[in-house]
Amino acid sequence: MDFTSDINWFSIILGGFVFIGIPLLTFVGWIISGMLDNKRQEKMRVANDGLRQRGVTAQAVVISARDGMERSIYGRKERQIKYEVDVMPEGRMSFRLSFDHWTEKRGFTAVMGQLVGEVGRKIWVTFDPNDPSQMIFEHYHEEHGRIVQQQELEKRRFEFNKLVEMNNEIRRVGEEAEAFITRVEDLNLPYPLKGSRGLRLYFDVVPKSGAAFSSETHALILDTALVKYSEGKKVYVKFDPRKTERVALDSEKNRLLS
Repeated sequence: MDFTSDINWFSIILGGFVFIGIPLLTFVGWIISGMLDNKRQEKMRVANDGLRQRGVTAQAVVISARDGMERSIYGRKERQIKYEVDVMPEGRMSFRLSFDHWTEKRGFTAVMGQLVGEVGRKIWVTFDPNDPSQMIFEHYHEEHGRIVQQQELEKRRFEFNKLVEMNNEIRRVGEEAEAFITRVEDLNLPYPLKGSRGLRLYFDVVPKSGAAFSSETHALILDTALVKYSEGKKVYVKFDPRKTERVALDSEKNRLLS
């Protein structure tokens, strides 16, 4: 038996495992960990959204903020804050309650177990009115105006998107026509990631046959194309002949306009 040959093969296999197998296992473990973390985060999001739908969001004042344990779940490091707060819901009696909040934020300093700068601070929480012990931390009071404004903007975008999506059906089955823009209403709905903004456009529509009529539509217009869709400009549209109030921009033909 050739022991030297056996040893060489063993060394090759061992070396291959070290240089290929271990990194591969690490990579697979990282992928699995990320998938499990995403699943956990989605479960928490659904639970919190459910609480927000049935719950009450209110301002609270921090009475105590004790430093809790730290944990690392699927590579995500979180810190526990054990809050005691006076909750002041609008139109309801104030009450005091303790709850735990897990955060990824860093930079806290604790003295005798209390987090420096937290006591007396105003925060916003959401709780179940039938079981106030179900409470979540929302944000600090100084962030409230910006967050409420962003939530309102997202709500308006959601409603606007539904109107814009309805235009796809009109583009598919509608009749072609020329139109002249009589008024442009800026809805103050920016879409920075798309370089666009939401507009309501009013038209005088001139179909190929039949009488002209007035109509309007909602459209997401590129910032660089705002001049093309300004008052007095001619554009191409499609409309539902059974319901002429249903009009959509003819995106394909309008690309040719300067």
